[in-house]
Amino acid sequence: MSAEILIIDDNADIRLILDELIKDAGYKTRLAANYNQALTEIDKKLPDVAIIDVKLDKGDNDGILLLNHIKKKNPDLPVIMISGHANIEMAVNSLKSGAFEFIQKPFDKERLLNFVNRAVENYNLKNENKTLNTKLFHTFELVGKSSNILSIKDQINKLSKSESRIFISGPTGSGKELISRKIHKNSKRKDGPFIVINGALLDAKKV
Repeated sequence: MSAEILIIDDNADIRLILDELIKDAGYKTRLAANYNQALTEIDKKLPDVAIIDVKLDKGDNDGILLLNHIKKKNPDLPVIMISGHANIEMAVNSLKSGAFEFIQKPFDKERLLNFVNRAVENYNLKNENKTLNTKLFHTFELVGKSSNILSIKDQINKLSKSESRIFISGPTGSGKELISRKIHKNSKRKDGPFIVINGALLDAKKV
């Protein structure tokens, strides 16, 4: 499926140039001419990538407000900021707010298209990673309805809410990693990495 790019710029000529450039590259586009239109488009359906002019019709930094609004909805969504009044401070503020790239008008078409291609690739990779992680965790399910299993499930739910370190012991094959994954999956840290380390393979001299 072709990625969808949301173009937000109050300059009709710039919107047309970007629209043609991005469509010619094989992507779908949606357009917004001002802050309110942009907000409506964002809330209606998030695109795969957004290109936002920093200065629209509401003020000097209303593009930054839209960037922040998008990031609250999906922190992974790449946003390319553009401006005809760019300075170092504006670029730094955009990147600090989570912008994928910042480019100044008049922009080089090939450079901007390269940013778009990279942004789409970045977004697709993050989505694939999320899908793989979800599949991975769903393949590790605790099966059974005995009193012991139900007791373990209850303990997992309680431990998942804890901020303390947890020690799980048992013989090889007893399901220590399975329990660890379930606790991680149910915790506030579920979107963070889950790293498995085999202690038997560690070099005691380097630990």
